[in-house]
Amino acid sequence: MNRYFLTQIAIEGFRGINNNGDPLTLSFKPECVNSIYANNGVGKTSIFEALQFAIHGEIPRLAALQGAEQGDSYIINHFHPAKTATIDLKLSPDNGSADVTIRVVRDANGNRVVTSPSGHATPEEVLNALREDFVLVDYKTFAGFIDNTALLRGRSFSALIGLSQYSNLRQAIEGANNTATLRNDLGIKVLSANIAAHKASVAETKRKTIEAYTDLTGQTLDQIDDRPMLESTVTKVLTDIGALGAVMAGKTVKDFDHKAAVAALEEGSDSANRLKLQKLQQDREVVRALTFSEEHVGQLDALEAIAKERDEALTKVGHAELLSLLKSAATVIGTPAWPADDSCPICDLPQELPLKVRLDEKIAAYDAVKELDAELAKLCVDCPAVALLSKLESAAALGVPAEEHIAAGLLKAAKAGSVKTAEIRQVKAGLETLTKACDEKVTALESEILELENSLPPSIAAAARAIENAKKFRDEFAAFDSATSKLTSAETSMAKIDRWLTFIGKADKIFAGAETKLSTERLKEIETAYKGLFPLIMRGAPDLKPHLARAAKSENIDLTLSNFHGEENVNARAVLSESYRNAVAASIFLSAAVKHTRSPRFMVLDDITSSFDGGHQFNLMEVLVKELRYGANPDGVQFILLSHDSALEKFFDRLGNTKDWHHQKLQGMPPTGAVQSSTQGADRLRQRATALLNQGSVDLAGPLVRQYLEYKLGYIIARLQIPVPPDYATRPDNRTLSTYFDAITRAVDLYEKAGECVLNAAQKTAVKQTHATSIIANCIAHYETSVGQPFTAHMLLGVLQDIDQYAENFRQIDPANAGQRIYYRRLDKK
Repeated sequence: MNRYFLTQIAIEGFRGINNNGDPLTLSFKPECVNSIYANNGVGKTSIFEALQFAIHGEIPRLAALQGAEQGDSYIINHFHPAKTATIDLKLSPDNGSADVTIRVVRDANGNRVVTSPSGHATPEEVLNALREDFVLVDYKTFAGFIDNTALLRGRSFSALIGLSQYSNLRQAIEGANNTATLRNDLGIKVLSANIAAHKASVAETKRKTIEAYTDLTGQTLDQIDDRPMLESTVTKVLTDIGALGAVMAGKTVKDFDHKAAVAALEEGSDSANRLKLQKLQQDREVVRALTFSEEHVGQLDALEAIAKERDEALTKVGHAELLSLLKSAATVIGTPAWPADDSCPICDLPQELPLKVRLDEKIAAYDAVKELDAELAKLCVDCPAVALLSKLESAAALGVPAEEHIAAGLLKAAKAGSVKTAEIRQVKAGLETLTKACDEKVTALESEILELENSLPPSIAAAARAIENAKKFRDEFAAFDSATSKLTSAETSMAKIDRWLTFIGKADKIFAGAETKLSTERLKEIETAYKGLFPLIMRGAPDLKPHLARAAKSENIDLTLSNFHGEENVNARAVLSESYRNAVAASIFLSAAVKHTRSPRFMVLDDITSSFDGGHQFNLMEVLVKELRYGANPDGVQFILLSHDSALEKFFDRLGNTKDWHHQKLQGMPPTGAVQSSTQGADRLRQRATALLNQGSVDLAGPLVRQYLEYKLGYIIARLQIPVPPDYATRPDNRTLSTYFDAITRAVDLYEKAGECVLNAAQKTAVKQTHATSIIANCIAHYETSVGQPFTAHMLLGVLQDIDQYAENFRQIDPANAGQRIYYRRLDKK
């Protein structure tokens, strides 16, 4: 696996960087600490966001905006003529193989296109490999690590040490194994109720099938497994009835025509009494079928238990109208509107425990009530006991008035989503009343049937009973088949769910244990490093010995102090000031980055020093350059710092030209103008100025000529270590061109009087007279006092030549290469 350094970035048309036709180009050295300084509003954050967009495909700050705010519309610089953003990255593998260049373009239509000018086959995969949490770290990420809850800290730490995929998978498995979620998503309670109902239906239809068979044949049965024999016996009974000879020809009980059989029996008999007998028998079977069993009792008890559980849960959380208040409070906590998590935004009273966690738990409790309500409603709709009550109330034989129907009201409430406990109890009471009425009705119907059968010829009555019992046998056997099929299907589904529950439960336990073990091992691997870095950053302060501890059965990571002025295991978040919190975070983040072995071998830090005080930011810089950077540490990484810290600016300037540090400074006028880097090269400034002057654009070229002169003079002072006044070193804002020239001229005079100046006579003369006079007359007078006539293009081209000639006075022929000129080491050393 290749590991990459970031050696160059070029940006045009992105966020605050316009630079139409002239991209902002920044180069970085792998073996150095790279720093970029800029005042606020000059484009520093745009550079950080360009890396976010190139690597992650989005800018978190814009992605967090509401949809109506159209965050994506702010990716491209609004003043760029082509309405296109272009980001070029140059990545250098640490194994010395060829550089990889990747171009990321955001066009006017919002499309993101990734290509590789260097010809890499899969540039998108390279960018994906760079998506590690330690690569791009801003102050918010830095400070949030300490301020987060133990759970969020644990998850962010997993990402930091390269275990984010394991952490995400663990969260997914835990979610899949969530009891409440499974109960609702898989419909376990509903399925269990259906299985119970199907079992009851199987038992009931079996009982009725045996009952019909016994009434028809006089034989008793325990089982109905031998179906062909039973059907053959019933068919023979029907065939033996003389009046049904024609009807049963070629037929069996499974397909005989019941109406035709009744019609055949009516021929030559008392038709009126026969029809009355048939009606009474049918009524009896309808009412007899409405049997209230122990299974129905269990179903209603289950409904009442869930209703009670729902009521108890609602009692604990309070009235439902409080939910909106809780959600409103949870929305603002942790935001700029109410950043504190230890006081209530409603009553403003302090809280002992983190308020956000408690609010989330309360809201989750309301959600649990809703889930129970929905579950209860669904169970009521599907409950056989409720369906039985509905049939009893609708049975014409029982004559229950419509206004007294209980089941209809409960089903209406269930479809609306909420059923009261009292309504379920009404169903139980109604069933008990109607079951008693049902039994009384069956007794009355059987008495009427017997009386009517006695009034008919025996053969006719027996035949009528046989026909009705045969139909009942056939219908109940079919119902038995249907109930058995439904029961088998439901039990098969439950078996699958049981297998899934067993699997996901074991998987959750095993994976959670493995993830915890791996994370704990990674934590121990960096423990010595971060505990060693903290006292280096907070040099002179007490060594508080920060300690990260991973929970055994969760992703929580607790951050404590092993020695807080003599006290042990003190909560770091509760007692540390901002500088100390950031020092702890820096120790952990930097240790994790150095320990990392994945594709990115660079770390970009945006304004992480803003809250350091008392000079500790300088200690952090020293740690980076001496302990952690690639070049000082074989396992180190490349660091790129973005800062507007004025205290560090002079530090960066002082180290900027050393072998261990590479410094650049931004200047320009975003978002409408161009943003340039101080190290984009004097040649670049000269080429740009020359091109504009050749076009006649004097007004645009003038500032570039001045920048070119400032760069050349500043470079000469730094390169030859020319002594400067205190104001030059400490007050960059007070520097003028006169300051540069005066410092150089005085130094030449000083070394010349001391007899140590290495410049030859012609160079000395040129420095003190010819070129100085020309440049000062033509440039300083115009730019510093703004007097005199504006320059022509040719005049400024001449000034550019004078600047180059002035710089040549500080160069000599390279002793090792006669064809090359180099700068003197110092004014007194060649």
